[in-house]
Amino acid sequence: MKGSVSSPSPPDGEGVLLALEGVRLAFGGVSALAGVSFALYPGEVVALIGPNGAGKTSVFNCICGFYKPQQGTIRWRGEAITGLPPHRLARLGIGRSFQNIELFRTMTCLDNLLLGRHLHIRAGLGSTLLALPAWRRDEVAQRLVIEKIMDLLDLQAFRHQRVGMLPYGIQKLVEVARALAGEPKLLLLDEPTAGMTAEEKDEMMVRLLGLRQELGLTMLVVEHDLRVVSQLAERILVLDYGRLIADGPPTEVQHHPEVVRAYLGQTKLTTEAAL
Repeated sequence: MKGSVSSPSPPDGEGVLLALEGVRLAFGGVSALAGVSFALYPGEVVALIGPNGAGKTSVFNCICGFYKPQQGTIRWRGEAITGLPPHRLARLGIGRSFQNIELFRTMTCLDNLLLGRHLHIRAGLGSTLLALPAWRRDEVAQRLVIEKIMDLLDLQAFRHQRVGMLPYGIQKLVEVARALAGEPKLLLLDEPTAGMTAEEKDEMMVRLLGLRQELGLTMLVVEHDLRVVSQLAERILVLDYGRLIADGPPTEVQHHPEVVRAYLGQTKLTTEAAL
């Protein structure tokens, strides 16, 4: 896996959902991504790991349109989407949760999730201001979707509580739920278990795998806990100084020499290690 690392072959009969081809990103003279290439296939759960500063969040920001790479191409179902604004990428089906919770803390859980439906609202300003039947039908349709998401993630007990008053683990779950409100086909999760206890992490893993099964999601997950990674993801991408140094199943990647060297010079990585 030295030099250029290629993604494994796709599952039979399934095409590429998302592909990065030689993506390069630099800030001034500092290189954040140095020719990163990989592919994601429908239904996969893939982990993106690497030491601090390896470029993981930069990959997410390029995929979501927050950053525009200087070189390379990002493709969605074969079509180039490099440099498209975030709202257009969201409409295509790319959703995201953030490393630091980005919820409206003074609003309720229900209202935060309803905000995630803005891409799907059909009623115009006039019918909304006048509370016309078209607006009422649209409002009912959006609330039905949110109710299903809250049922799926067991958030009904918190629906009318202000997000800022909820336990940290529940806030992380609300963040995931709001991303789901946009009905993504690809869900990018930036450290979804950060700051959680071991029990909370296990519960989050069960919920994420349930979402994958229930909604047919493809997930790309940035995570530092290798125990979580090895149980959640079927494939791991490893970044180091903006380079992709490994791409494969957990059992293969955790013993790969370049991956071992990237983490404190350890002789091997174990599932108890925190990356």
